[in-house]
Amino acid sequence: MIKKPDEIKTIMKTLTDAGYDVYCAGQCIVATELGENPLDWDIYTDCPQDKVRQLFADGEPLGTRTTRLDYTTFVPSTHINEPDRYDGVIADVVTLKGKIEKQLAESYDFTCEAVAEHPVKAFVDPYGGTKDIRIKLLRPVGDIDAAIRKNPLIIMKALRYVGLYNFDLSKELYESILKNAELLQSADKEEILYEFYETINGNHAGKFLKMVKGLGVLPALIGNNTTPLPREKKDFDILCENIDKLKHIALRRMCLFYLCFDKKYKDAVQFLPHDEEDLDLLLSAKPLLPKLHFCSDDTSIKGFIYRTGWDKYNFMDKVAKAQVIVYDYNNQRCVGRDAILKEILLQHQPIFTEDLVIDADDIIEAGITDDPERAEALLDMLMDVVHKDMRNNERDKLLKLAKSYNKNKLRAAFRSVSWLR
Repeated sequence: MIKKPDEIKTIMKTLTDAGYDVYCAGQCIVATELGENPLDWDIYTDCPQDKVRQLFADGEPLGTRTTRLDYTTFVPSTHINEPDRYDGVIADVVTLKGKIEKQLAESYDFTCEAVAEHPVKAFVDPYGGTKDIRIKLLRPVGDIDAAIRKNPLIIMKALRYVGLYNFDLSKELYESILKNAELLQSADKEEILYEFYETINGNHAGKFLKMVKGLGVLPALIGNNTTPLPREKKDFDILCENIDKLKHIALRRMCLFYLCFDKKYKDAVQFLPHDEEDLDLLLSAKPLLPKLHFCSDDTSIKGFIYRTGWDKYNFMDKVAKAQVIVYDYNNQRCVGRDAILKEILLQHQPIFTEDLVIDADDIIEAGITDDPERAEALLDMLMDVVHKDMRNNERDKLLKLAKSYNKNKLRAAFRSVSWLR
């Protein structure tokens, strides 16, 4: 008997107490057998849906044969380098049409999923799925060619078992994916992206990426016009070998994946429909990472943070550190940057305009300009001199400099230059 969370035990007991048969099946069986705690559970019962909805009044009807019971709590990330998560479980309670064996054949593509557990009876395992779970072999239930032609996303689902659970593909399944990989390009891109995010964050992402390349799935992830150059292929191969050493932060891993396609980076990133925030971070990585590399003193680090914001700085910093791990780069610059930033924060050195002792209203009130936009532009200029020396963050000094920059465009242009004497 598999280990179940309390919510699932309660659902199954409620149905059995009401006199109905009940089974759990699908990927939740695989995950629990491998020692994990799955979020999603498939529950099958001979209880009619009208009765299911009486027993579980808080359920959400999904069609005529399914009720969803959501016992999850969303836990948002408190930091750009930490993922959001859900605590709890979601259970889809499905009313059987006939016997459970028929339901398994109709609902699942792989033998490891087509296994059902009853609270009392023996496992229902018509295809030898429990053995396949033990040996981590992914085999199809039926005609896999026909299944992929009908739903090409089965390819990504199969590769998810590789990336999450270290499954191997049966010869039949491997050859079918190789033959039909091009069909995946016609599938829903949001669904592809969802599977991609889930799988690249798995414990065996390197094996997943190797299969993505070997099976011809890459064009469905980055487009047909992003064939990697020889150096990029080498970077990709190294990433495959070392990505599993990284923390499980999907966007960070995704960024390293896209950075392998240097010449077509922008096209690759934009091929799948990332949400606006993720897309901004991913597109920014290519131009910002080299600039971060040359941030080697407090002035340049503060300037970088000021221009990009904390979120981008933190993301780029973590990606740079991930590159050190994956490509065995020298870690000296990352260590030095951390030490300098620690000192900046300890000394409460000004980084943003709100850290200045004056604001745009002060500039206007001092009669330097009556244009709010110009006042903001002058504040922006003042940040350069304050970043260079925090002792410049004094009211009289800043107003004097603002007046000078407003009158003298040449002095404003050369405000960051240190002249040799």
